This record gives sequence, structure tokens and C-alpha cells, in this order.
Amino acid sequence: MHIRRLLIIGGIVLTIIPCAASGQSLQLADSLYQEGKQYDKRGQEKKSEFYYREAYHIYSNFQDTASFLKAGKEYASAMMWLSKHEEALALYRKLLDINHPANDAYNRGDIYNSMGLSNKRIGKLNQALDYYNKSLELAKQSEDAFLIGVVYSNLGLVYKTKGNYTKAMDFYKKSLPYFKRIDRSKNVAITLGNIGNIYKDLALYEQALEFFNRSLKIIQQIGDVRQLANSYSLIGSIQRKRGNYDQALVSFKKSLEFSQKAGTPGQISSALNNIGLLYKQLGEFEKALSYYQQSLAIAQKTAGPLQIASRVNNLGQLLWQQGKHQQASDYFTRAYKLRKKGGNPHAIYSSLITMWKNSFQINDFETAKHFANQLKTIGDSTDSYKMLLKSSELLGRIEQKKGNVQSALTHFKKAYAYSEFLPSSKQLSAAKNLGRLYHKLNSDSAITYGKKAITLIEKHRSNAGAVSELKSGYFGQHSGFYTEVASWILTYSQDPEEAYQLVEQAKARSLSDQLVHASENIDSQLPKEVRIKRRKKRRHIEELYSTLEQTVDKEEQANIEQKIHSAELNYAAYENKLHEEYPELKALRSPEPISLRRAQTLTDEQTAVLEYALAGNQLIAFLISSDNVHVEQVSLSGSRPLDEQLTDLVADFKGSILSNAPRAQLRNQSTKLYNTLIKPFEDELEQFSNLVIVPDGALAYLSFEALSRGNQYLIEDFSIKYEPSLTSLSLLEDSDNLKRQDLLAVAGSNISNENANNTSFRQSNLSALPSTLMEIDSIATQFSETAILKENEVSEERFKKMLQQDQYRYIHMATHGIIDEDRPSRSGLALSSEGELTASSKEDGMLRSSEIFGLDIQSDMVVLSACNTGLGKVVKGEGMLGMQRSFFYAGASTVVVSLWNVYDRSTASFMTEFYKALKNTPSDEGWTDSMLRWIGWNESIPFGHKAKAMRKAKLKMIKHPLFNHPVYWAPFVVVGR
Repeated sequence: MHIRRLLIIGGIVLTIIPCAASGQSLQLADSLYQEGKQYDKRGQEKKSEFYYREAYHIYSNFQDTASFLKAGKEYASAMMWLSKHEEALALYRKLLDINHPANDAYNRGDIYNSMGLSNKRIGKLNQALDYYNKSLELAKQSEDAFLIGVVYSNLGLVYKTKGNYTKAMDFYKKSLPYFKRIDRSKNVAITLGNIGNIYKDLALYEQALEFFNRSLKIIQQIGDVRQLANSYSLIGSIQRKRGNYDQALVSFKKSLEFSQKAGTPGQISSALNNIGLLYKQLGEFEKALSYYQQSLAIAQKTAGPLQIASRVNNLGQLLWQQGKHQQASDYFTRAYKLRKKGGNPHAIYSSLITMWKNSFQINDFETAKHFANQLKTIGDSTDSYKMLLKSSELLGRIEQKKGNVQSALTHFKKAYAYSEFLPSSKQLSAAKNLGRLYHKLNSDSAITYGKKAITLIEKHRSNAGAVSELKSGYFGQHSGFYTEVASWILTYSQDPEEAYQLVEQAKARSLSDQLVHASENIDSQLPKEVRIKRRKKRRHIEELYSTLEQTVDKEEQANIEQKIHSAELNYAAYENKLHEEYPELKALRSPEPISLRRAQTLTDEQTAVLEYALAGNQLIAFLISSDNVHVEQVSLSGSRPLDEQLTDLVADFKGSILSNAPRAQLRNQSTKLYNTLIKPFEDELEQFSNLVIVPDGALAYLSFEALSRGNQYLIEDFSIKYEPSLTSLSLLEDSDNLKRQDLLAVAGSNISNENANNTSFRQSNLSALPSTLMEIDSIATQFSETAILKENEVSEERFKKMLQQDQYRYIHMATHGIIDEDRPSRSGLALSSEGELTASSKEDGMLRSSEIFGLDIQSDMVVLSACNTGLGKVVKGEGMLGMQRSFFYAGASTVVVSLWNVYDRSTASFMTEFYKALKNTPSDEGWTDSMLRWIGWNESIPFGHKAKAMRKAKLKMIKHPLFNHPVYWAPFVVVGR
């Protein structure tokens, strides 16, 4: 109010005493300009815009051209940061036209630089490059170190946005010496952040976080709130990429706090959207909705139609996920109209797909057909085979769901024909659709197209260009299709060997997916320059594939395909060289699935394998022994999908156990599972004493031991252990390291919501485990060399440090395990974090599957004795299987897990019995067998004494007066050797 009063007074004076008014007004303008500068330095753009604008108009009225230019540039810059790009560019052009000595090479270069930045911010990259190049030429003429550094940095930013990381890094590095020479720490910080962004895009997250933190430290000293908002946003993006959602949330909230102080609507909207996205990922929909709505409200006032459409679409997706279909559809329609206004056909395509999918899901086929036909119209008008393929595919799916199989076949054949004009990755869905439809028609053509689809999956998976897709679980989208084709092969060509190969291939590829998630941890062991070079080569191939998919011209396609071939050969040669130099990389290679004949050689005369695979609405079951293979395809009555029915059966059986149901009820509850899984092989199993179970889907959560076989539990007839796959079993070896301590025991007694400062929000609903202290103390008495972590010593950092310093024969983890079926690599063990979680914390107190892969354990057995897994209505079992695989990859040969929350007291008793039995159970392998195996004449893998010790402990519990119910002993299962 004081400033506005001064301006009014100044106006009154001007009418009475012009000369005096001129001096006073220019003095006022100087004061306003300096005030604007102060707010600008602090990143408070809204306030700086006001002061710059007032100073600019006063300088203009009194024809002070030099000052008018100076204030005009700052006023335009403030408008640009407030997303007023058209107004800013108009003012910049006006300033360029001024003929005055003050408008020298430096000043004009500065204006061109700002025009480049404004064009870059609205996505006009080529125009931005033109302006930056004009600016660089003038900056060099002026010999101004600061301007030269800024333009180099901005050129790097454009090339990074265009995907040319080599040029971008080159320009960033050129800018740094200029900034350091004149001590411009803010620009050094911005450039360090830009370099961090390149590492982020190359998936070198540790490197990226290092640069972001260096940048943040400088900006904190300066106190620039706009840049602080940007820095925290960058750190949040990295923490989210790494799966550290706690740190990401802290980062994004900090970004929001500082962007609000800066008053920059684009940053505020982005920060709100990021927080909403994070809450959506965490399933906290009400919070997500609130943040999305706030983000949209700001974007509607300041952003362009495409950015607004993105916010509107996010809200629609969230509402749809909550079952609010009508509200969601309204948002999707709004997003579609905004994207049409924006005129980007690819954005329109995305909206049409979303609206089709949602109409299709609620069986509104007429509306879905309308959207598919609109897509066809755009495809015809733009000559886009990609859109034509998609529209034919969508029309085919509508006809298929309506039961018009022949009509669907016509559309799918069209889709496949269009796909042949596109890169091979686009042929995949068309081939899968044809395979599934031919199977509905009971035609063996299903196998032909099924095999074509699998060939395409394998080709795409093996290309370095598919690495980024694998990071998002590329194979997880297709694993079920392998087992579907296996079922078709059993149905039409009765070839169990080929079918089994596909089943094991699916399981082996799921492991490959996890290896890629783990590759960041493995990469960290390589020299920095090797990591950068490796990722750049991968990224180059990915860019070529992206270019290929957007290219229509056949000659140009052939040229790009040749470049891809050369780049892949170059990358393969480089990888082979690295594998020779760095042994840790060898283990990252995807395992080759074993054959059925090899699977038979893994068993001995006392051991049989029961391997299951979900294949659409069929359950394939293999009984494998050394001299026989028996295959069954089982289906369940009812219209619901098989995986849902199995999940319910497992969940109901588990529920009965957890409710301490009487034996008769358990037997009744067990009947359907037993009849489905065991009964088809009952007679053949009589000759065996050991069973190896390879589960799939929800069966990963089933305690087979507790199934009733007549009046006995299955564990009373067999020693039982589990494997993620027989391919995994063939890769496992017991450690030959004799210089190990006996036991590392960890008791997570303090992991609960009472210790919120150093635990993640994922742990906030976990109960304390006081009896774990008694459990590990009791186990420790069985061994002479032990290390124990308990109470305040239990932290992720401490646990990892102990594994670096020593190795242990047995590792016993009495702490909560959290299984995440939506994001299996996020499954893990609850420990704690040392100190309060911050945006930059490297550890969050959750030891996740993806991190476990990178540990060096080399243990005979890891025991996870207090899991908190839970079982949803629809699960794939990948979270549980992934936990096991990660420990195997880290060097454990056996993992013992619990399939549900266990009772503290009974677990302490059970584990004591288990370790006693383990020490007193002799190896089941004689000297002759060992010798034959050593010389290669016996290829079987010993069943092992751990599963036999587990059986002894369970039989002892069954006879216990207090702990004989399966709730006490059934959850513990042995997986591995």
C-alpha cells in the first residue's frame, strides 16, 4: 500500500512541477527496480514482476532508454517465469528493435537468450536453438563470461530435451568454467542439476542424486526459493525412480513449499501433481484427488491446453480407479477436447484410447466403437499405420466380447496386416490377438500365431533398446502368454517337452525382469566412466528404436534399421568385453530355461517335482520324476477367471487356519485345493518321500504341507520344499566359503508406528515384535560364532555394513516382511533408518528386493521368520517369489519364509526346534553319490537336509499340546537347495 501511495503522489506532482517530477519519478523507478531485483534474487517472481513493471513504465514515460531496456528485460523475464510467454516474447521483440548504444552486443545477446528460454519452455525447441545460437555469437563478441556460460548451459538443456545427451553434456561442461571464473554459484548449481538430469535419464541414479545434492547445497546457501523448488523436484523424481517413496514425498512437499514462496504457478502446479501421483501410487486416493484438483486449478489459469489436458486426464484416471466411472468419463472427455484444441494427433490418440478402454470395461460397446472409428478416421487422414492398427484391434476386441468371433477375426487380420508396415514391436499385440481368437475357434493356427508372438517378445526383450521397457516390467506384461501357448501346444500337438520349455521360459524371464531392476546395484560396482559409456550406448539404441517407430518412409526405415543393427553389434561386443573384465556382470545375464529332460535329471529316486503354471483358464500341472512325466490340464467350474478362483481358495483356506478353525473344517476347506493340485497324481506319489513344489500365482502363498490327505496333513507323508522354477534350482549352489561366522540374527522388535521418525510410512501400521528378542537369543545358543542386531541397532545401514564386513552361514531375520504385488521389486524387509528421513536420504529403512539383489550374502540359508505378506483377492505371486529370487541372486542357497503373520511365542519355540533338527539331520547324500556327482555321472541335485529338518520341526509341533494347530507351524516353508 505504501508504494501505490507513492505512485499516486508522484502523478500529482507531475502535473504541477514537471522538472522536479521527472527527477523524483526516475529516482522512484530506480528504487522500484532495485526492489524488484531483491525479490528476483529470492525467486519471488510475482512480486518482482510488479516492481519491474512499474519501473519499466516510469522509465518509458521519461524516455530513459538505457534504464528502459534494463527494466524491460527483467519485466519480460518475470512474465516468462509466470508462464506469460506471449506477452514476454512481444516485449523482447520490442526491445530488440530499439536503436541505442545501450542495446549493444551483450544486451542483444541477453535478449536472444531469454527468447530462446521462453520458446524452450513452450516446447518450440528448434526456435529455441536458433535464438540461442544468435545469442552465443553476440555473447562471444561481448566477451561477457556470464552470458557465454548461460547460453552454453541453455544449449545443453535443449539438446538434452531432444535426447542428444552427448551434445548436452558437452555444452554443460563448457559452461561451468565461465561461471566458476566469475563466482556465479547459482549458475554453477543449476548446471550441476542439469548434469544430474542427464545421469537420471541414463538411469545412473546414484550419480544423479550426487549432482542434485551438490546443486542443492549451493542453492540453500544462496536462498533462491524458485531454484530450491526446482532442486527438490529433481531429487523427488530420482527418489521415486529408485522406489524411495518416503524421500520422494518429503522432496515434493519441499518443492511445493518453495514454489509457493516463489509464487511461480507452473512450479506449484507441477509439485502438486507430483504429490498427487505419488499418493495415487501408494493407494491413498483421497489425498491424491485433493492434490490433483489443486494442480488443475492452477494449470487452468496459467498453462496451455496440453498441460491442462494432462492434469484433467490424471484426475479421470484416479476417479476411474475408485469406481467413479461417470465422473471419470467427464474428465476424459474434457481432456480429449483440450488435446483437440492443442492439435497434437498423438495426444488425441492417447485420449481416444483411454475413452475407448473405459467404455469397453463397462460394456458400453456402441460408445467404444465410436471412439475406435474416430481413431480410424485420424489414422486415415494422417496415413498412420500405428493408428489404423490400433483401431482395427479395438474394433476386433469389441466384436470378440460381443461373441461375434468371425467378425472379430476379420478385424484382427486387418490389424496384423497393418502391423507388417510397422516395426516388429508393433506386430506383437496383433499376433497375440489372432492366436487367442484361433484358440477360441479350436484351431491349431493358435500355435502358429502364438509362436510368432513369442518370437517377437524374445526379440524385443533381447534388444538393448528394450532395456527401459524392462525396467518398467516389460516381461510382466507377457509372461502369462507363454503359458497360454504351452496350453495350446498340449491341446493341439500333445508335446509336453515344448510346453514345459515355455513354462520354464516364462519363469526364467520373470527372473530376468528382476535382474534388470537390480542392475543399478550391480552397476554401482563398476567404474564411473564404464557406467556412463555403457548407458550411453544403450540410450543411443533406444533413441534409434524410437525414431524407427515414428518413421513412415520405407527407405528411411531401412537406413535406421541398419544403424540399429550396427549399434547393437557394437553394444554386444562392448558387453562381452566388460563381462571378461568385470566378473560381477556375468551373473546379470538372463538364465536359459532348462528342458524337460534336464528337469528329470535334477531329481533322484526319492524325489518328485510338482510344477504348476496358470495358462488362461487352465492350470497346467507337471509331475516330474527321474523316469516319468505326467501332465494334466485342470480347470475349475464357474465363470470367473481361474487365477481369481485359485486366489479365493487359497485365501479362504488361509483364513480358516488363521481363525484357528477345527480340524474337520480345515479338512473340508482343503478338499477342493487337494483335489485340484494333488489328487490327479496321488497314486504315482506313493513311491516318493520328497516333494519339490514349483508354484505359480496365488499358489506361491499356499502352505501345501497343511493340505489334508485323508486324516493326515501332507507334511506327515512328505518332506516338502519349494522353488520359484527348476531353472532357478539348477543355478543354486551352496557356498564353499569356510571362513564364515555361524549366524547373523536380526530382531525387528522396535519396528512399529511408535518409532515414526526413522521408519517409512509403509511401516506405520506394523506391530512391534517383542518376542523376536527371545527368538534370536534362543537360536543363538545353538551356535558358537554369532552376531546379533536388536533394538536400536537394527537399521538398514548397519545390516548392510555387517554383510560387507563378514559372511555368515545362516542369516535369521525376525522382522516384518512387506509384499507389494503391484510393484514386486518394492517388496522387502522392514528395518529402520539411522536418523530422520530427509529428501536426500539414501536408505529409508526398507530393505527391498531390488536392493537385496545387490548384496553379497553367500549364505547357506536366510530365514525370514515374521512376514507380514497379506493376500489380496487377485495376486500374481510375484512379490513373494521375487523376495526369494533376490536372496538367491545375492548368494543364498536356501530361503525360509513365512506365508503369514506368525505368533511370537510359538515362532520362538518352532525356530528353536528347527535349528536343533538342522544340526542333527545328516546329509542325505552318500560318498558314492558325491563322487558320481563330482565326476558328472550323476546330475541330480540332493533334496537337502533343510527341508527334512523343517519337516521334523513341524511334526514335533503337530504333537505339541499347545502348538499343534497349523496356524503355528504351517506358514514356514523352505525354498531353494
